[in-house]
Amino acid sequence: MRLKERECGGSEERAEGVRGTGGTGKGAGKLFVVGIGPGATDLLTLRALNALKRSECVLGHRTYIEQVRHILNCDEVFVSGMGREIERVRLAVSLARSGKTVSLVSGGDPSIYGMASLVAEYLWRHSLNLNYEVIPGVTALCSASPLLGSAVSGDHAVISLSDRLTPWSKIEQRLRHALRGDFNIVIYNPSSRMRAGNLRRALRIILEERGNVQIGVVKNASRENENFFIVSAEKLISSVESIDMHTLLFIPDSETFIFNGKMLSLRGYSRKYHL
Repeated sequence: MRLKERECGGSEERAEGVRGTGGTGKGAGKLFVVGIGPGATDLLTLRALNALKRSECVLGHRTYIEQVRHILNCDEVFVSGMGREIERVRLAVSLARSGKTVSLVSGGDPSIYGMASLVAEYLWRHSLNLNYEVIPGVTALCSASPLLGSAVSGDHAVISLSDRLTPWSKIEQRLRHALRGDFNIVIYNPSSRMRAGNLRRALRIILEERGNVQIGVVKNASRENENFFIVSAEKLISSVESIDMHTLLFIPDSETFIFNGKMLSLRGYSRKYHL
């Protein structure tokens, strides 16, 4: 089947009946906010697969649409790039309120740096009552940690270095508190061409608070060109150009150690049981 693809935000698209109307719109449509996982088809949940297959319209960032295009069986696919999230949500809500079954795809899990919060906020701000369901997905953290061994096994903190929506002062505050709390820390969105300086600043904070620790690096987990390795903070700070938005960084707590090239974060069993 040849899918009809359009860019989100085109002049022919109107969010009819959205503002100030309340109610459920023109028909009994439904919006799925679908977490498609880290990229590999076999890490897509059955619930996500079923939602995508039953949807008449699917919307998403072009990268994520390409990951699920082969399983779609819908009338229309709407794509757009970074920074067009509000347009995607506005159109998805409009289509669902017109009576269609719609999937708005989100990489990983929609509730973790994904589209779920934006959908909920949009409906709240416009006083809309819409039948929608958030379908969880396998997070990048969950797919990347096992590649390193057991980089996260207990309490942990997840921090994004992207200051597109969060000011750097708050990111730095959260990072310092997590380091001082001795959490395993997973860093999302560590660097890009526009903000490599954020990662340098973060690594200097890590060196200051925790010393020259070994950092787990996972690139393109479960995708093409998957790569992972462990490197010291000092070495990483001199090669931040190799780190991009498809990379996760794992900062160990004080009990994490390296064994046979694997990063092992202890759960605490040896404190209670004889191993």
